[in-house]
Amino acid sequence: MNKKEMKEHRIWKAMKSRCYSPCNKDMGYYQKDGIAVCEEWLHNFDKFLEDMGKIPANNYSIDRIDYTKGYFKENCRWIPFKEQSKNRRNVKLYTHNGKTLTLKDWAKELNINYDTLRGRVVRQNIPFEDAIIKDLHNRQVNINGVCKTVKEWCDYYNINAGSVYSRINRGWNKVDAITKPFL
Repeated sequence: MNKKEMKEHRIWKAMKSRCYSPCNKDMGYYQKDGIAVCEEWLHNFDKFLEDMGKIPANNYSIDRIDYTKGYFKENCRWIPFKEQSKNRRNVKLYTHNGKTLTLKDWAKELNINYDTLRGRVVRQNIPFEDAIIKDLHNRQVNINGVCKTVKEWCDYYNINAGSVYSRINRGWNKVDAITKPFL
């Protein structure tokens, strides 16, 4: 196979283009941040290939381990696109119990709906540690060890939610508002 037909060669050219081509839309960011290709790789595809090796699979991309530094052997690796997209300047990371993940990964890890978690952190500006509380607004009602929202309990017992909310607004605790018979 001709070098120019190799995927690694296209990636090598794109890497240089990001850093040096005046036509590249990202060039301003790369130059402003001082991102450059090391001298060993800049004009030597064979050295780049020797250091990086063949790309492991088609869904892989070159990644700078520390996105604040340039392209050189110790700072580059092949990783899947999905992982590479997390290592960008605009991706915010959150740390909890010594573990650092993206918001989307935390949602999966904690079994919280991503849109709910994102809404709390981004739109409502709730601190991350508070936002990861599953029942942040105390909407769950525990009856005999089972947790459901008031609406879910009303559906379960086939009772009118408006009547239950009326009781709660008059000061009833939620369990009594749901379980006490309506006369």
